[in-house]
Amino acid sequence: MTDTRASIATQAPADEREASEEWGYGPPGIADSPPSPSYGFDAGEDDRGAGSPVDGPGGRTIRIPDVPYLRLAGLALIGIGLLALLFLVYLFAFTPLSASRDQQRLAQSVVGQPLFRYSLVAGHVPPDGSAVGVLEIPALHLNQVVVQGTSAADLMKGPGLLPGSALPGTPGNAVIAGRRVTFGAPFGNLSHLRTGDRIRAVDGAGTFTYRVTRTRVVTAGQRDVVTPTTDDRITLVTSDSTLVPNGRLVVVGKLVGHPVAVPGGVVALPGYELGLSGDPVAGGLAVMWALLTILVLIGAGLAVWRWRRPWLIYLFAAPVVVACGLFACESVARALPATL
Repeated sequence: MTDTRASIATQAPADEREASEEWGYGPPGIADSPPSPSYGFDAGEDDRGAGSPVDGPGGRTIRIPDVPYLRLAGLALIGIGLLALLFLVYLFAFTPLSASRDQQRLAQSVVGQPLFRYSLVAGHVPPDGSAVGVLEIPALHLNQVVVQGTSAADLMKGPGLLPGSALPGTPGNAVIAGRRVTFGAPFGNLSHLRTGDRIRAVDGAGTFTYRVTRTRVVTAGQRDVVTPTTDDRITLVTSDSTLVPNGRLVVVGKLVGHPVAVPGGVVALPGYELGLSGDPVAGGLAVMWALLTILVLIGAGLAVWRWRRPWLIYLFAAPVVVACGLFACESVARALPATL
């Protein structure tokens, strides 16, 4: 027969040991010493790393996010590189198409609204960016609709007539500026003109022919060629260089025949348009759109890292990145010299 008292006596020490282990008490003799606090960490924390879960107060699990800073920095650099590449594609592939489309639209307005061109002879000043006539240079195979205004936005459409200057075919200096590199480069070959080459201008006053008298480069400090003159001439102006424009390439032509007298008035002209420089506001817009493009790209990278849905995130982020990048490119193009 089994002695139940002996069995209970043998189990008692084991039960005490389990209780002491559960409540954190050690062997007899050190039971009065308090347990060491863990503060939510344990001995294996160093092996798990910063991104591993740890035990917090009350047994809760705390996750410390492991943000991929190097990956985000790489995305920022990729964004800058993509912006630079997109800007080159915009300048040399997109802007010629944009200028060609604008020229077709302006040509239709010239043909479809002849009364508007004739109103120029009566002294009417058209809105900026609207057609005022047609410029033809047979030696360069050039046929361009001329718009009113010489701001950076106006010259994106084609050559522009400087406000305040004479209308081609009328007394005085008719100044027409155009781009040399971007937006179809209507004046890209202006330096190839030689003395005696013909320049034809068609507007509401009629059709007029000019003969080239000289081609030169005007730098800072020299007499400005866009000021009024006593003789009847046409002055074509563009950048003096395709890389770093520091002056103006100028072609001057003398009117063949007699001018047509038309009424005119003084036109207030902004300083940046008189200097044929870029839009002063466009620089800040370019920085804003460029930063927004990089932030959208970084946000898309964070979203891919967080939700693991790359195809869905790319589907929504790609159009936003392209749109912001195009706005940034257009702002940079406006900030560049108007004749570049």
